[in-house]
Amino acid sequence: MEDFYVTIPYGLVVLAGGVAGYLKRGSAASLAAGVGFGAALLLAGVLSAWAFARGGGGAGAVFGTVLQIVCAVVLTVVMGVRYVKTRKIMPAGIIAAISAIVLIFYVYKVSTGGNKVYTPVSAE
Repeated sequence: MEDFYVTIPYGLVVLAGGVAGYLKRGSAASLAAGVGFGAALLLAGVLSAWAFARGGGGAGAVFGTVLQIVCAVVLTVVMGVRYVKTRKIMPAGIIAAISAIVLIFYVYKVSTGGNKVYTPVSAE
């Protein structure tokens, strides 16, 4: 499974969580963090998909991979610390758990060589 299949839905969940936090509690911090991290993850996913479609590699693929990992690490740590302090499952526990799982996936992808090279099906 290629990383952008995980990154794009993950980015949408983070983005939606930030918007939901703003709508429910009026939290501008939730909105800023959700939109910021969600947009960064969506950008990383699109860069990864674009690099994959072009045959892999390149600066866009490297930047996308680094951005994915940095976002997942930051969200895991920050939301994990918030969960430990507040013991609230929603949103801190959920985002920390999802981010940790996604981070494990990213580490696995990097350790196994990243995305495979895309080979289009020939029209024979």
